[in-house]
Amino acid sequence: MKNKLIQVMIFVIFLSLIINPHLITSEILEALKVFSTVLFPSIFPFFLISDLLINYNFCTTLNKYFSKINNFFFHTSNASNFVIMMSIFSGFPSGAKYITTLLDKKLLNLNQANYLITFTHFANPLFVLTVTTTILKDTSLSYLVLFCHIISNLIIAFIIRPKEKEEQKSLLLQDVKSFSINLSNSIKSSCNLLMIILGNTCFFFIVTKLITTYLHLDGIATIIVNGFFDMTKGIFTLSNIDGNLLFKGILILSFISFGGINVHMQTLNLLNNTKIKYKNFLCGRISQLAISSFLFFVLASYFI
Repeated sequence: MKNKLIQVMIFVIFLSLIINPHLITSEILEALKVFSTVLFPSIFPFFLISDLLINYNFCTTLNKYFSKINNFFFHTSNASNFVIMMSIFSGFPSGAKYITTLLDKKLLNLNQANYLITFTHFANPLFVLTVTTTILKDTSLSYLVLFCHIISNLIIAFIIRPKEKEEQKSLLLQDVKSFSINLSNSIKSSCNLLMIILGNTCFFFIVTKLITTYLHLDGIATIIVNGFFDMTKGIFTLSNIDGNLLFKGILILSFISFGGINVHMQTLNLLNNTKIKYKNFLCGRISQLAISSFLFFVLASYFI
């Protein structure tokens, strides 16, 4: 049944390419614009630098300062600290990328990876602050959205943390290649992931456009459909309507926390060759959506 539905969806897109090619090409151009002006500038530098840091054994350096704190609150091992800290600053799907990279290098075990995938879903801070300020027209509310987004994940991490603290083993230093080789490898790795993000973004821009056009959706229905399939498009669509700031803030947090089908597909692609459970990621997103929205509703009452 699932395959049949996918076949129908792809066939509808194929027919639309023939019947109404302008509709498709306009959405691809819009997706390229969003990718080039918003996603690429905010994601690529973090992907590149973080990959270089991994190759230069930054995990070991980071543990000197944060291992005791993270082990106390989250019962995590040494390598987990890098994933937690860097995913907060890099933006998704970097959490999944770091987890699979460190699992492949045997710096994480499978249990740790399954725990981390549940809560290391953080939006890029620059993206959140820039976009939410544009939508909400209020810097303080933008910082509140970012705060609720981050703290909700940390609450989940604390609640579901392993009962026993992970043993703090010394991380083995990896052989460091020359900078030119590391830089080339990091650029290739980052660009490969960015191409997947671009392709997914284009595809889901097309899907949402076809759904809203053929079903004649408008207003809040269009926003929810856009946000469900592609977080970025859902957030940008919010700028087209007038509404209560509290309601807009909750919708933005909901889109960011869930991530949209686009982000879920990117994460599935990264987890494809591992034994990490996708259901842990899905349960984490649903929980984060509920917790972050509740926190924002309570706290924003004092700001609006």
